[in-house]
Formats: sequence, C-alpha cells, structure tokens
Amino acid sequence: MLISLTNWRRSTGRRFLFWFFAIFCWVASFAQTSTVEKYDDAGGSGLYPFNFRVIDKTFMAGGYLFNPQKKQNSPEKVREYLRLLKKMGARSLILLHVPLKDLMTDQLEQLCREEKIDLLKVRMNSQQIPDAAQTVRILELIDAGAYVHCMWGCDRTGAIIGRYLREKHAFSGRQAFEAVVGGGTHAGPLGGFKKVPANLNLLLYFWPEVSTEAPDIFALYKAAKR
Repeated sequence: MLISLTNWRRSTGRRFLFWFFAIFCWVASFAQTSTVEKYDDAGGSGLYPFNFRVIDKTFMAGGYLFNPQKKQNSPEKVREYLRLLKKMGARSLILLHVPLKDLMTDQLEQLCREEKIDLLKVRMNSQQIPDAAQTVRILELIDAGAYVHCMWGCDRTGAIIGRYLREKHAFSGRQAFEAVVGGGTHAGPLGGFKKVPANLNLLLYFWPEVSTEAPDIFALYKAAKR
C-alpha cells in the first residue's frame, strides 16, 4: 500500500509538472502572437497611406499622409485618409516626424479637428526619443486605436512598433528587431527599420540590451556610425 501511494504521488507530480509546462508554453506563445495585415496599394496616393500596415487590428502604421515622396497629396486626399483610418478604428494620429510646426503639420492639425480625430505630436529623431511618460501615452493610444507615422513609416515608426512588441507581446529584443527590419513581419510593404548610423538611438529605444544580448547586431550600428 505504501509503495502504491508513493507511486501515485510521483505520477501525480509528473502530471502536474507536464501540464504546468504545457500551459506555460501556451501562454508564452500566445503572448508573442501579433498579427499584421499589409496592403499592396500603399504608395501614398492610392487607397492607403504610404507604407501602410495594420498590427493587431488597432495599431495602424505607415508614412506621411501628404505622401513623403513628393508631398503632393491635397488636403482633401488627406481628409480621405483620415476618414478611412477612422473607419478602420483609429481614434488618434501619432505624429513622429519633425519638424512639428510647418504648413503641412498645421493643415493636418486642422483636418484632424474637423474630422474629430485626436492628434498627438511627439518629436522623435536620431537624437531624441520619447520619454517614459510619452511612451506610456503612445501605447495607451495604440491600444485604443491609432495611426502611428513618421515620414516614411520605416525607422521611427519601426522603433515604436518594436517597443510595442516588447511591452505588449513579450517579444525579446532580437525578435522585435527581426520583426521591424526590412522584410520583417512588421515592416511596411515598402520598407522597414534600416541598419544606418542614425538609427542607433532608435534601436536602443526598443532594445536597450542589444550590446550584451546581440553584440553582432550592435556592432553593425557601431561600425556604421564610425
């Protein structure tokens, strides 16, 4: 009887560990799941904004609504995009490119007021990244439905996507990096996060551990910077 009880306890313990491990793996796998929908007509003057994609249904990302290539989209075309983004669930626009104050930015601000969509302006470039409070606000707006864009929808936008993947989906730094670089799952159809000197601080924004976790990748940016 004593032997049977001991065997039962061992068997129960093994089953518990098995199911605990299985559930842990399932939860971890779920946490890292992030869907992306990309669009062919994303040249910036057609159906969709430049480099447009939708992440997890609420996070829309891309480039300048006036079209970064020639900056020739009319205010009415921008208005059309704003209405499309609202229809797709965007309640806010998060503007990352600089300068924050120019004629087109003023026009965008006016159009957002008229179309009743909030506009958050965040100065982000190779030297300046969002602080902790700004990052929290950006992620809150994304959760509620937002269009995040810089000029081309690649680098600054890619850094925000990388930070989002790490904070919301528990991606590792390397996983987030591979997702946003050109050709990655979360890169735009026309380009992603580039390996150029100016992007070192943007890389550190979403992967501060890169120098120790992936010295091979860190070296690429450091080598480029020299």
